[in-house]
Amino acid sequence: MPLFRLALILWLFLSPAMAADNLLQQADEQFQAISTYATTLRSYGESEQIITYRYKKPGYVRMDFVKPHKGAALVYRPDTGKVQLRPFGFSKSLTLTMKPTAKLVRSPTGRRVDKSDIGVLLKNAQQLAQFGSLNVLREETVRHNDMVVLEITGKEAFLVDGVHRYLLWLDKRLKLPRIVESYDNDNQLIEGLFLDDLSINLNFAEIFSL
Repeated sequence: MPLFRLALILWLFLSPAMAADNLLQQADEQFQAISTYATTLRSYGESEQIITYRYKKPGYVRMDFVKPHKGAALVYRPDTGKVQLRPFGFSKSLTLTMKPTAKLVRSPTGRRVDKSDIGVLLKNAQQLAQFGSLNVLREETVRHNDMVVLEITGKEAFLVDGVHRYLLWLDKRLKLPRIVESYDNDNQLIEGLFLDDLSINLNFAEIFSL
């Protein structure tokens, strides 16, 4: 077989995987380059939540709940390693302080607030890809945003943070995830998540305390 033909076949075989790897790496590099972001999280699957989410490096998080528990607010501060929770919006005097491992401040799927940001998601996806496969499935437009859909699947029964398979819809303009679906070993949906109104490098006021 001529060398050029062999090289062409290898390029055609490897290029989809290489493209997917580059896109995931670009997403991680984009996250490393930003200082803050804000989004509206809309989860679907076994539980449905709507949360206004704001993040500031090196790991400050604020969540204001719209559904359920409307009015509740939660803040995680990496300088203290603690979570502040105001469970009732109408009673600002009642604020609880606890560790991020406490069940009361975990998501319905068990996700911790200190491990809830895009950076952690991308690191988990990269680790899953390292011990599995990474592919570009398609391109599509969702809610007027041009997306590239990546599929990351662990080899055999390999899991990262309880996830065996991710589908990531990467925004072609922002180069960050806008939709995330996570699946278990039985290919059952653990959680789906829309990151609506995603904005980066915002100037936040002193919002990371209750």
